[in-house]
Amino acid sequence: MSKYDYLKTTNIVRDTIYPPYLGMIFHAEEKANFQIRFTHVSEPFAGKEDSHAHDFDQVFLFVPCSPDPRAYDAETELYIGGEGEKLIIKETCAVFIPAGMLHCPIIHKRVGTPFYFVNCPISYKYSAIVDGKKQDIPVRKKQ
Repeated sequence: MSKYDYLKTTNIVRDTIYPPYLGMIFHAEEKANFQIRFTHVSEPFAGKEDSHAHDFDQVFLFVPCSPDPRAYDAETELYIGGEGEKLIIKETCAVFIPAGMLHCPIIHKRVGTPFYFVNCPISYKYSAIVDGKKQDIPVRKKQ
């Protein structure tokens, strides 16, 4: 047993709304005002979230599950901005979503090599602004 065991969090797999997956890796750290969510994508699917914004910044990462982090072989459509412009992701990258920017849906069109879609909300609390109304979504749920 280490005196630093209190810094480790276990049970970080939680249910996800993204079929056909059994769970996502998730951690929210209140003291750091940060969350991270890993969704393993191994087949095409469309995300269930409609266009929305947040009152916090967010970063999306698209990272291949391969020994070579540049070997991204997939295609994702990310709709972004008030006009819903399609941003096509075909390479390992990070996408910065500033607070207040509309984004979604996210549609994973093709998966040649599985990858992680990593969502990093720069906030401990999670909420969405849909049609101008804020909706709080608790980050601590039964797992």
